[in-house]
Amino acid sequence: MHEMSIVEALLGTIRDELRRHPGARVQTVRVRIGALRLVEPAVLQFSYQAAVRDTTPLADSRLEIQQVEASARCDVCSLEFPVEESWFECPRCRSAHARLLKGDELLLTSLEIEEVSPSHLKAMNPHVHCNS
Repeated sequence: MHEMSIVEALLGTIRDELRRHPGARVQTVRVRIGALRLVEPAVLQFSYQAAVRDTTPLADSRLEIQQVEASARCDVCSLEFPVEESWFECPRCRSAHARLLKGDELLLTSLEIEEVSPSHLKAMNPHVHCNS
């Protein structure tokens, strides 16, 4: 199940970003995943929810997955065609010389975060003192 390792990598990147926004909470995590990555969206969703369940800045966040179908362009006849496997050939001229255009992505495309004001942080934790 490589979906859990994908989630762990995502969470590492998200935590790096949260260090720049102390006290912020993540609302939405958006990812783009190509079909050739062989990621099962339901398993990725389950893995994400399990990993963030007890993590305060991420606990209520949601994961949005955009799946990208694979396509390639033949270097010989320039036909653009859908790709269903990691090895492919042009359906028109049968050339194996083609460039993958999309479908191999694995990208964190955006994070929607909610900034928390210092006064809100103080109210949440009375042991934190803010001097203004």
